[in-house]
Amino acid sequence: MRSSEETYCKVADRCSEYESISKDSSSNSTGRSCERSCQTCTHFAADEHCRLDLYDKIVKSL
Repeated sequence: MRSSEETYCKVADRCSEYESISKDSSSNSTGRSCERSCQTCTHFAADEHCRLDLYDKIVKSL
């Protein structure tokens, strides 16, 4: 299930396992409106799910 960009940002901000794909976290070259997003995390699979199964646990607490 695809979530909104805003939800991906909120979840990534609260995720203790977030790991940026880019080593340069100061650059926002993707054009996203937030610094951290599930979509820029190394644990986010191409089929849009968290490989660590943390997304559902975090989104429920939003």
